[in-house]
Amino acid sequence: MLRFEFMVAWRFLKEARSQTFLILAGITIGVAVQIFLSSLIGGLQDNLVASTVGNSPHIVLESFEDPPRSILGERGNPQTVVLPTVRAVREDSLLLSWQPLQESLSRNTELTASSPLAQGSGFLARGSANRPVVVKGVDFPQADRIYRVTSRMVEGEARLGGTGILVGKGLASDLSLTSGDSVQVSTADGASATFTVNGVFDLETQVVNDSWVFMDLSRAQALFNFTGALTRIEMQIPEVFQSERIAERLKREFPGYRVETWQTQNQQLLAALQSQSASSLMIQFFVLLAVTLGIASVLAITAVQKSKEIGILKAMGARTASASRIFLLQGAILGITGSIMGSLVGTGLIQAFTLLTESTGGALTFTVRVDPSNVLALVIISTTASTFAAIYPARKAAKLVPIEVIKTG
Repeated sequence: MLRFEFMVAWRFLKEARSQTFLILAGITIGVAVQIFLSSLIGGLQDNLVASTVGNSPHIVLESFEDPPRSILGERGNPQTVVLPTVRAVREDSLLLSWQPLQESLSRNTELTASSPLAQGSGFLARGSANRPVVVKGVDFPQADRIYRVTSRMVEGEARLGGTGILVGKGLASDLSLTSGDSVQVSTADGASATFTVNGVFDLETQVVNDSWVFMDLSRAQALFNFTGALTRIEMQIPEVFQSERIAERLKREFPGYRVETWQTQNQQLLAALQSQSASSLMIQFFVLLAVTLGIASVLAITAVQKSKEIGILKAMGARTASASRIFLLQGAILGITGSIMGSLVGTGLIQAFTLLTESTGGALTFTVRVDPSNVLALVIISTTASTFAAIYPARKAAKLVPIEVIKTG
């Protein structure tokens, strides 16, 4: 029976070629626009996330700092003044016995890297020139898995150890530094030491290039008098948006430490990504709604035009459900055909957009790619929506009374 219904549905579509063409054109354009928009916005978001957090820690583990304590009066006294004790906060913010932590994290299969860090602020001087810097004492093989310094060197050698340091491109340009130059790094506490520039890196962020200095972990610990302690352990994971889930697991595993994700420091970025996603979904929803309403209206007209044929079929013994399925099959045929054509057109639009951008002298700073899972989802949604749009004309056909339809023509 289904084969008979399919043959009738196909015949109705062939007879109303202009209407069929218009519906297919609407579905094709709608799906193509959805694929183009989702791929373009997806590429923008991936590039934004990659440039912001791609080569930086996704999760950090730190020690809890002491809360501010009252130094005057007693509890409940309105004259009480609450002030932080700077020395206590600094000591308590260091990770003292960090080796077991690092060993445990290095065995965690959900992490791609875990890097111990001893970080502090200081000054880098060459001759009379003096610039504020952020000193990052690292275990370089581990840190390189996060920051990808080796692949982003512009001069010299990606090597630490001894008195060797690596400086950012902007800092090197500002102080006219090259490989082999000697510089002095000092801290706010007055400690200082002489180091040799082994190389210059470009992490593609101006603030980082203008201020970061990498040195060996033990050297930084000695320079800032950390007595072997760390300021934090930095971690990276394969999928950045899984950081909250993994961080919650780490909090349960290490309850005595603070675990934060990159989202905590990038609220504005997250808000922008959510706004982009919401606008994209809203556009896609209204495009799909317009296509669905168009299909419903055209098939409703077809139901009226083919009422005599439906009446004759029912008079010859076709069941009411069979008459309804004819229109549902029309909707499904239009949906799957139009969505497949739209997928091809959408992919072509992306290729044309890329070529047009390059031919006009510009270049895309991000990759626009078609996600197969997204295309499959759109095909399923469009086909379902097209079939759903055929429900009204199907019910209209089911209500036809054969004798009245044949009599009135």
